[in-house]
Amino acid sequence: MTENTEIHAEQLLTSHQVGAILQANPSSVKKWISEGRLIAFRTPGGHRRIRAADLVQFIDAYKMPIPRRLSDASRRRLLVVDDDTAHLRALNRALKKYSTRIEVSLIANGIDALVRVGAFRPHLVVLDVVMPTVNGLEVCQRLKANPETSSIEVILASGQFTAELEAAALAAGALRCMPKPIDLKLVFEDLGIGLQPAF
Repeated sequence: MTENTEIHAEQLLTSHQVGAILQANPSSVKKWISEGRLIAFRTPGGHRRIRAADLVQFIDAYKMPIPRRLSDASRRRLLVVDDDTAHLRALNRALKKYSTRIEVSLIANGIDALVRVGAFRPHLVVLDVVMPTVNGLEVCQRLKANPETSSIEVILASGQFTAELEAAALAAGALRCMPKPIDLKLVFEDLGIGLQPAF
């Protein structure tokens, strides 16, 4: 791996490689691992390996700048599903400034969203509850019932937010339910990235 090679999220790194990326001594990296601050595992041969995505979480937690080589590993995939195209355009404009950290896919209906999930593999799906044909609750239930997509986090959002709707969303497997307009600060938290929305 050369110094300028882009690192993807699932790539495994040695303590020495992490030290080189962070300009830190490998012994410091080993200390962070021993203290439980940096997630790592041991190979059958006893060597430590760190997933690039776990390194990015460590960097975020300590509010360090993301090295350019980790920019791909640090990008989180967000799928937003809403039949209100004006709302989608507004969200797209708001999220554009975070394109180095978030890859966004916008879909206008539940059926296309279920198809898109397979190829896009989002870390988080934000679903409007009220949509024609297949509503957000049903999309959430289908995602959670499928072993291949059950680990994807889902937020349901509605302009007609009620306590009953929130209870139904949580029962369907959603991480949370929120009123519209969507609170991007919560979305960023649920994506696991240390960003503050700029409005």
